[in-house]
Amino acid sequence: MEADMWDNLISDMLLDEPEAAHILQDSHTVVRPWPPIMIRDFLRTSETKCHHVSEDFTVGHVAEFLSDNRGACIAVYNHNDELMGIAVDDDAMALIKRDGMSALDTSVVDCVQRQRPVCSVTDSPYVVLGLMKDQNWDRVGVSEHGRVIGVIHRRDLVRFCDD
Repeated sequence: MEADMWDNLISDMLLDEPEAAHILQDSHTVVRPWPPIMIRDFLRTSETKCHHVSEDFTVGHVAEFLSDNRGACIAVYNHNDELMGIAVDDDAMALIKRDGMSALDTSVVDCVQRQRPVCSVTDSPYVVLGLMKDQNWDRVGVSEHGRVIGVIHRRDLVRFCDD
């Protein structure tokens, strides 16, 4: 299902509270909260930032942004506005560690994770946590209306499951 179509469907559902919720609230029965918890809820409380750059940017440009914005990510788009990949601070630092200071002048495309998964803001935290576990990712990009808006960390989801 297209991300925008899913967002619209969820938005319409959020406007309508289930009829049974009124009855169950009066009978002292604990019900699952409505609306359901989505990845969107984690991004509102987190300090995650995402900076969109073109493939022309260098690792030096993005390393500066990532060092000033802890937990941020870089979404790299080509000239056709297609997502090429996502980079987080660890990706830039690994390239600098491997190649030394000369890495600062290389294209940002060299440090992006092209296979890093991207989820939608309307996905369930349980689905995203399962994706992280199955593919061994600590961070997953988050998109809204087809654009990456941030990154969600495994630790954020683990805290949610522990509560």
